[in-house]
Amino acid sequence: MTFSPVSAYLLGSLSLAIGLNSFVRPCGECERFGLSLEPTPSTTSPQIEPSKIGAPSALIYLKGIREITYGLALIALQYYGQETAITIVAAILSLAGLGDGFMVWNYGGSTLKRKAFGHWMAWVVFAGWSWWRAVSMA
Repeated sequence: MTFSPVSAYLLGSLSLAIGLNSFVRPCGECERFGLSLEPTPSTTSPQIEPSKIGAPSALIYLKGIREITYGLALIALQYYGQETAITIVAAILSLAGLGDGFMVWNYGGSTLKRKAFGHWMAWVVFAGWSWWRAVSMA
């Protein structure tokens, strides 16, 4: 079965945009993702909410690279018409959302803990999309 390429290109482009945001706005991406900024010597004031001060973790850049590679993979696989591969990659990518949700839930702190639900929603969307594609191909 041939699927509309719109979904793969859209999800791939979205992943690229999120990845690039990690480099353009690393502090904003930390908060969007659900991780607190790392404290710096000048930002240890107890009056300021910890998640709003400090410097981004180097891990946000690794996350950005991960998102960019996911996006490029989806776009390239769609460009070359690799329908089965897109389905498999989407199923595997869904696991990143599941794992990210658990990481944010455990390490995001009390103010950012709720961001885990966004990651779990991404897991549901990617897993559902890949399941639908797999069932449709059978």
